[in-house]
Amino acid sequence: MSVTLQLELLLGSVCLLAVIFYMLKKNLLSVKYSLLWLFFAAALILFAAVPYVVYVLRDILNIEIPVNLVFVLLFCFVLLVLLSVSVAISQLAEKAKRLAQSNALLEKRVRELENKLDQH
Repeated sequence: MSVTLQLELLLGSVCLLAVIFYMLKKNLLSVKYSLLWLFFAAALILFAAVPYVVYVLRDILNIEIPVNLVFVLLFCFVLLVLLSVSVAISQLAEKAKRLAQSNALLEKRVRELENKLDQH
């Protein structure tokens, strides 16, 4: 890997890390969901700073071309992000259902109290 490409990858990885921290600071991203992104940015910085790590991982996983290892790792990351988002959506859907049910019960109680007041 050329030094220029290595510096560009390192700069891009640091920019990603800066964006993640900015989003955390502005509460655009919660800490719970940022951990995966922080891990990904740290891995990118590691791969850019020490490209030998990619070759070692390639040998350990018995993958012929380092680019294939990068694609496999990116694919796994995307799957983790999708799983994380699916869990978050499921939790939010359940909370919305409980909130709607609670709201319906409160509306019923208000109507009953209004009817009692109207009758007196």
